[in-house]
Amino acid sequence: MIKLWQKIKNSDFYKTFKEELIVVPLLFIAFYLINIFFTILFPHSAFFDFFSQIETIFSKIVLFFVSLWVAHLSLRIAFPSVYQFLHENIYTKFSDIPQDRKIDYAIKFILTFILASALVFRSGGVENPEVRSKLLIALNSQLNVRETKGENRSPEVDKYNKSVGAPLSSSWCGAFVGYNLTEFNIPNPNSAWSPDYAKPQDIIWTYPRPTTKPLTGDVVTYYFNNLGRVGHTGFYINTDSDGYFITIEGNTGSGTLNREGDGVYKRKRHPCLIHAISRYIK
Repeated sequence: MIKLWQKIKNSDFYKTFKEELIVVPLLFIAFYLINIFFTILFPHSAFFDFFSQIETIFSKIVLFFVSLWVAHLSLRIAFPSVYQFLHENIYTKFSDIPQDRKIDYAIKFILTFILASALVFRSGGVENPEVRSKLLIALNSQLNVRETKGENRSPEVDKYNKSVGAPLSSSWCGAFVGYNLTEFNIPNPNSAWSPDYAKPQDIIWTYPRPTTKPLTGDVVTYYFNNLGRVGHTGFYINTDSDGYFITIEGNTGSGTLNREGDGVYKRKRHPCLIHAISRYIK
């Protein structure tokens, strides 16, 4: 183990990225602790689903580097002379370039890098028709709902399950959705079974090929590989300035993409975590 550590420390990779290898884990720890602190302090606000967000970050990093590789390959194939010039006169001889030109190149490359990042991470907006606004008020009024009688039980949770004909103590994310839509006379599956809210005829949005812009009160669904099906559902509320989806979900919690949590929470999800969005408010 000691020899392996010495080998890592002496590697060019470690010497080049030593600061990143120290700072990045510290940033993840700080992000996790801050997320827990604010979730406890402001339980009705939307905060990141930490573990799902880490997965999202890594998937976006992979997507970004794949995009860079495709751009590199495209430049090499479509403009071989330009690629050869850049490789021979800038990349391999950067240390020999005068200082003022180095600064000029560095600024341009950084600006191009930031622009490319913004294009990869970009998302859309939201509108609020009258019925959707009324539904939003009702959903916000339920953010204090918590289980109080043990697993999947409380007066409010029992009400959700009874409204869709599900046995008491059933998982209730779907019942929460069905109850609230039915309260506004909105036709819906009226089911406790979350896959019922991802039927092809109802879906208006999927990732990574969104078609119709989601609206407040549309229904989000999440796919779980370990289940081999949709395993959780909730309401889409809006899209924040960073492109993240704000949702309100029942039977969830404040730590992960939790489908067996203790209450109704407002969550902050990256679009790539969403399986589909269905529309019942026409």
